[in-house]
Amino acid sequence: MPPRQPTFFDPNSPDEQASPLPSAPLLQLSAQSVLQPPLSRRGTGPGLILLLPGQIEPSKRERKPLDPEPVQKWAEEGFAVVAITAPTAPIQDVITDAVEALKAHETVDVKDRIGIISYGLAQEAFHAQLPPEIVCIASFSTPVPAQSHIPAYFHTCSTTEGYSDGGKSTVSAYPNTGPHFVLPSSAHYDAPSAGIAHTRNLVFLKKHLGGPQFDLEAIWEEHTYWEFERRSVAQTMATMVAEPYVNHVPTMTGGMGREALTNFYRDHFIFCNPPDTVLRPLSRTVGPDRVVDEFIFSCTHTTHIPWLLPNIPPTNVELAIPMLGVINIRGDRLYHEHIWWDQGTALRQVGLLPTHVPGPGGNMLRLPVAGSECARLLVDETDGRSNEMIKNQE
Repeated sequence: MPPRQPTFFDPNSPDEQASPLPSAPLLQLSAQSVLQPPLSRRGTGPGLILLLPGQIEPSKRERKPLDPEPVQKWAEEGFAVVAITAPTAPIQDVITDAVEALKAHETVDVKDRIGIISYGLAQEAFHAQLPPEIVCIASFSTPVPAQSHIPAYFHTCSTTEGYSDGGKSTVSAYPNTGPHFVLPSSAHYDAPSAGIAHTRNLVFLKKHLGGPQFDLEAIWEEHTYWEFERRSVAQTMATMVAEPYVNHVPTMTGGMGREALTNFYRDHFIFCNPPDTVLRPLSRTVGPDRVVDEFIFSCTHTTHIPWLLPNIPPTNVELAIPMLGVINIRGDRLYHEHIWWDQGTALRQVGLLPTHVPGPGGNMLRLPVAGSECARLLVDETDGRSNEMIKNQE
């Protein structure tokens, strides 16, 4: 018999006693370099070297982005990271020392394949005599001729037109971005472009380093198990990175950062979903760092549901709302959830949106919003008729 679902937050419940977040001390290797072991629950992973700029134009944003700086971000992805900031020694020597430090560290589970990401030091890195353990380089810079035996990926703010090195390199352009657009502390930080570049780098690194590999579906299923079945705030948050966020797009509800999201889950989500809530999966797409879920959210509206129908009292109506979730996973924990649905059908189903409204000339216009029938047609293409709303317009 499954455990009984709690209906309120009990800080003394065993399920609310979560394990601490992954933690590994930062090791100072030299005045300009540090080693950060993996910040994943697994705790081991391949080695990665970051070449960081010394000075950048700082951001003037009042609110700091949740996107962490590269050392933490790649450690959360499951890599053991050596970060070198504005090296003064010859780049060949600096990279060799970093390789040896990674090979000697117990959390590095692949000793003969190490990658590099350069944040603006492309010329030096690509022209140096690199150790044989270096098997790939990604760079945020104008493309330069790459060493023939090392795969390269360039991310550039300028056009890729006219660049060719015979197919040894991959080049992606990010129009309308500035220098260091991928660094959250930069004045030119561009979150969408930074996110796309990060995913491309992750695919590139995993291809050449062989990992780290995680079961993204299992991570997402673990999260929803604690969220909807066992209903535990602490265990749900334990499946997420240090500073995660959730955005329910139609109602702009959720939480930005660990403290705000914990409060949201405790006060407005986990214990507010009706007891008969069911997520019926329709399709699932798994990418390198995210899961896209198409599902029907079903329940009887017997309680106030702040995230879905804020400030609307219970109507006792059965709801069936098509939803889409884009779940970004960093390493073996969730970073963010973007959850989408048509708020029009939610309001129609609880009786707050009329089928017709007055139009020009006194005519009554039918609002192009469907009720629960849209969920039925999505589940079964034979359960309903298409184009009913536009028949009278032809």
